Amino acid sequence: MRAVAVLTVFANHLFNWPSGGFVGVDVFFVLSGFFITGLLIRERKTTRHLSFQNFYTRRVKRIIPSAVLVLTVTVGGAYLLFTATRAKDTLVDALYAAVFASNWHFEAVGADYFQSARPPSPIQHYWSLSIEEQFYFVWPFLIALVFAATRSIRRRANRRAREWALSAVMFTVVAASFAWAMYLSAVDPNAAYFSTFTRVWELGVGAMLAIAGPMLERIPSHLRPVLAYLGLAGVAASLFLISPTVRFPAPWAALPVLATALVVASYHGAPIPRLLLPLTNRAARWFGDTSYTLYLWHWPVITLLYAILPRGWLFYSIAIALSLGLTAVTYHFYEDPLRKSQWLLPRTSKRDRRTRPAVWGLSGLVAASLVVISILVIQTADDAAVTQELARGQDDPQPTQFAAPAQKVDPCFGAPAMVTPGCALRNPDVPLRPSVDTFARDTQGQLNCNIAATSGACHYGYDGDGALRIALVGDSHAQAILPALRSTLQANKWSLTAYVGTDCILSNPPAPGKMCHDALAQTESDLVAHPYDLVIIANFDYGLPVNNYLAAWTPVAKAGSRFLVLRDNPATSADALACLTRVSLDGDHTGECGTPIAQAFPENQTLPAAAQAVPGATLLDLTRFYCNADRCPSVIGNAIVYRDLKDGVNSHLTATFAKTLAPAIQDGIRQALASGLQQPH
Repeated sequence: MRAVAVLTVFANHLFNWPSGGFVGVDVFFVLSGFFITGLLIRERKTTRHLSFQNFYTRRVKRIIPSAVLVLTVTVGGAYLLFTATRAKDTLVDALYAAVFASNWHFEAVGADYFQSARPPSPIQHYWSLSIEEQFYFVWPFLIALVFAATRSIRRRANRRAREWALSAVMFTVVAASFAWAMYLSAVDPNAAYFSTFTRVWELGVGAMLAIAGPMLERIPSHLRPVLAYLGLAGVAASLFLISPTVRFPAPWAALPVLATALVVASYHGAPIPRLLLPLTNRAARWFGDTSYTLYLWHWPVITLLYAILPRGWLFYSIAIALSLGLTAVTYHFYEDPLRKSQWLLPRTSKRDRRTRPAVWGLSGLVAASLVVISILVIQTADDAAVTQELARGQDDPQPTQFAAPAQKVDPCFGAPAMVTPGCALRNPDVPLRPSVDTFARDTQGQLNCNIAATSGACHYGYDGDGALRIALVGDSHAQAILPALRSTLQANKWSLTAYVGTDCILSNPPAPGKMCHDALAQTESDLVAHPYDLVIIANFDYGLPVNNYLAAWTPVAKAGSRFLVLRDNPATSADALACLTRVSLDGDHTGECGTPIAQAFPENQTLPAAAQAVPGATLLDLTRFYCNADRCPSVIGNAIVYRDLKDGVNSHLTATFAKTLAPAIQDGIRQALASGLQQPH
């Protein structure tokens, strides 16, 4: 089963197929809980006590050598192949991995709005190892407590009492963890994915199998192959039924978890059935033995190699060869010999054995402290450097201080380059703006206004007599175009009120996501009570029903406001932007770093249809500034278009590129105003 687990994860990471290949990690969790609990119970049964020292010595010899080797090589590769900022991020990720806190770290940076645009970390797969090690820190002590609590029970009933007590403890843990996973998967999927508390139930299922070992041994032999193949079928089904869009890890992880439990139960206490060829052939045994090592190597190989080569047959071939080659060499000449050696098992006196736990504890505390200090120093220095670079050329963040667009606009910089003959996507003699080190943080005040988090709208622009009143309503895609809008306000005597923020889509019923529901209710009330000359709608278009838009827009239109609806900007992909950091990228080859136009515009978009259905509404389609006939590049006129790396989910514009859309947006506003408005309200 370890072979099945690691190969499905490898295939998913390399080919993005099968869609549910990431459930191989859930298979690992069940197996880990089963093996570790079984080991502890057997030791207690044969030696009459549990040796924490022996347990953790075995774990160190099994886990640490290869983990540290891969971390070291990966960080070195990152500094050779990645940009400076991404290499520093990788080092920080590695430091968290070294103290088994990767999952908490990635949960934090994934939930942080500014960090959500990070390229994929070559250390990210260590999150699952961190959860396992956290489980190992706690579970042996719980078992010891149960054994101690049942010590007074008379000898005949002692074994059964301990089994029931262990089962009760683990059942409680599993039930509580699964319930929490159900809740968190619905309200915060990112936190649910990485959280220890939403994952421990999977290890707990494996632990319960080990506790129930005597019962499993009584399974009739003729039923074992049936159970095994049912379990394998369940795992196979989960590979294709589960995708990143479903609620995970609960309830959907229950399918691979319970399926794996069936396979484990089928051969517990008995030889693996010969008919179970997928698990008994020589290749499966080799991949099972080396599964941990292959899991460690495959993801750094994929992410580091992508810094050199684009995806294609050569990329896939080299990735497979390197992953398997490094796995074989590491396992046979480094990991396995160390595990079988006398390392950490010296002959010592009784006094040394008594003081060793204190020495190890103090050493661990010192090491952890050094790691924390290193993280703080690196992140502080990195943040200061990035802030300094972003400050160069950044506009004054105060909303009323933005000047009018310059009279002379470079027609080959940013969006105009797409419609100006003779302009290249990239001039290799001119630096990219923003740089590849800073584009993920190029916001320049985009996020300063967020009615979902603060009370009241934000006001910008001209505040003198005769101002035309404009409202901007929308989610983070509306926030993204704020720099473009603000640069047009003073010269045109426009006053802008921004009702923008997380999930703030003007629809009825409101869009999923409850962060903006109260603010939207106030927004609708304001728009009806105090009509604007123009209401600009800009939001992520993921297919809300047209009638939902109309139910919210129509009362505003009837109150006297006209509408300018922006077609959503094209979606990007992680590959399209990660490609920008490839060291082999030079000349005008940034054309490779784009998203096919069919992928950039999902078929379920409904904003254009909604704009046509509202009387007096105008649709502003800026697609020509983003895309050519085939694809939507990630670099246009030496400006990096997107700062977001989540596949098509957010696709936020960099502030630098957004500003180059200002003339086109200004023209759209003028046309919308001229089509029906003569006097300001």
